Amino acid sequence: MKITESQLELLRSLKCERLSSKPENFSLIDDFYNTRNNSLVDTLQGDAYDDDENNRIAYYIVKTVDDKILFFFSLKCGLLYDEFIEGDRLKEIQSFYDTILRMSLDETQSVENKKAIASILESVRSKKGIKKEDVARVLHLSVDSDEFSKIFGKNLKNVGKTFPGVELVHFCANDAHRKVWDGYGLPQNLGTTVFWYFIVPKILEMLKIVGCEYVFLFAADLTPYEELIRYYSDQLKFEKADEHCVAIPMYDFTCQFMSQKTCELEGKRKQFFEEFND
Repeated sequence: MKITESQLELLRSLKCERLSSKPENFSLIDDFYNTRNNSLVDTLQGDAYDDDENNRIAYYIVKTVDDKILFFFSLKCGLLYDEFIEGDRLKEIQSFYDTILRMSLDETQSVENKKAIASILESVRSKKGIKKEDVARVLHLSVDSDEFSKIFGKNLKNVGKTFPGVELVHFCANDAHRKVWDGYGLPQNLGTTVFWYFIVPKILEMLKIVGCEYVFLFAADLTPYEELIRYYSDQLKFEKADEHCVAIPMYDFTCQFMSQKTCELEGKRKQFFEEFND
């Protein structure tokens, strides 16, 4: 059944704004926490304000009328292409990410190492780049060693056809105020509603001024039944994609690349609100 006017009024009462648009937002994020993914929260409470202010990544927060933050997400321009990198180089990069991922799951790592490993994975996830010194310290290698050079060797190459896209970099609920959302009594969950009500309209508005063929994300899903991937597929309508590569293909070794065409968003959004109520 179609979304009701009273439900729409409730959604209209929520505010979605850039993180750096108001100085008070810097303190409002202090109580943000998420039991599933602390690294996303660390990013929000760490570099996010500066990244947003300098337009490296656009961070948005969804707030109630009394300024309780329910959710945050971020968007960043990206590029897809239709060609893979060379076999030997691919193997070296895959080996590196397998090592880092394995170390992240090792409970015997020191607290300092755990923080460094989490920082490396998150930097790659958000495509901010990683420092050679940080990787060398975690892997116990010299930056001048041959083994280390294999990881950071140059990989300049021409690619085939490119496809403009926008990446949903971060997508995270605030467990501190989850009861507020639950109290609204809406039949859809918070993340799904934020995506179709707030995120998709921003992408559709962007299409009026710039070409963008895909919206994509990287699902960091280590669950045995791919719960997160199934959520992105069932609720947000993303699909696993193998026909195109992202501009930084090594990213796919720790996360599942998923995408959907922007030309289909408006129709999918309309269907979501037409079927909002069971």
